Amino acid sequence: MKYLETCSTDPYYNLAFEEYVLKHLRDDDYLILWQNDNTVVMGLHQNPYEEINLESAAEFDVKIVRRITGGGTVYHDLGNLNYSYITDWRDDEDMNIRSFLKPIVEAFREYGLSLEIKGRNDLLLDGKKISGSAQALADGRLLQHGTLLINSDLTRLSSILRVSPEKFRSKNIKSVRSRVTNIQSYVSEELKIDEVIDLLKRHWNEAQRLYTAELSEKELHEVECLANRKYRTKKWNFSRSSTFSYKNKRRFPGGEMDVNLDIKEGRILHCMINGDFMSLRPAEEIENALVGTEYEKEKIWEFFKKQPLNLYFGSITPEEAAECFFEGKNDGR
Repeated sequence: MKYLETCSTDPYYNLAFEEYVLKHLRDDDYLILWQNDNTVVMGLHQNPYEEINLESAAEFDVKIVRRITGGGTVYHDLGNLNYSYITDWRDDEDMNIRSFLKPIVEAFREYGLSLEIKGRNDLLLDGKKISGSAQALADGRLLQHGTLLINSDLTRLSSILRVSPEKFRSKNIKSVRSRVTNIQSYVSEELKIDEVIDLLKRHWNEAQRLYTAELSEKELHEVECLANRKYRTKKWNFSRSSTFSYKNKRRFPGGEMDVNLDIKEGRILHCMINGDFMSLRPAEEIENALVGTEYEKEKIWEFFKKQPLNLYFGSITPEEAAECFFEGKNDGR
């Protein structure tokens, strides 16, 4: 088995690196241990508008990216360590997620910890989640990857992965929120990421001889190209979302605004605005003008700034109107 390092904390590059190895390197099994800095990573079939508090993510300059495996949305920072294991697919019991987690379970026994494999894809410590895993199959090659919460910022995690579910309706798969914890909370000595990496490599090496390898300059260039044409694009990260509905009701000094939207591929498909605001012209004119607009707060805000809103919504401001179109930290919950 060959061990690779991405030498990067850029999530777009790291996910491209992982996909490239999965789809192009077939000579051996591969292990990659890697980190993303300040990132939300969505499952393949998830809706970012449902899964992520986008206002909080923007406030903390959190990158948002979609991966090629299913499962839920997770937060990555430099207190989290990710692993990727790539091997030939065989239709037998050794291909299940649980079998790939055994080296991790064995490794942390050295710290006196008893990790429990639970449910479809989780590792628990003291009944709390410290790791989630997912798999993908590509042309006879299997990718198993997952997270390890070593000493992650759980406050930021809970702030960003928190959206009011009653405001969204869609057929996208939604994350199941679980109680999470850091492994560091159960170890008296400081857990350094480099030392954890060495520990995991040693235990994987015991199961399968591990050799350090590197990608060629040509292969690294192809990884960068994949990151640019796929993982760094809005189309991959946002426009894959299926049609979904959003609704929100807010009361402002100028009256109540009730917004109902249908969103398709990241753009407003249908809009209805109701309320008791004082209007001189029908809101239908604004509703029709919004159709086709990208569903981004900045774009909606720019739209409203250009409109004579006093004719449609009385004293409701462009900022207030835009707030009603998105889940936000001051949404009155």
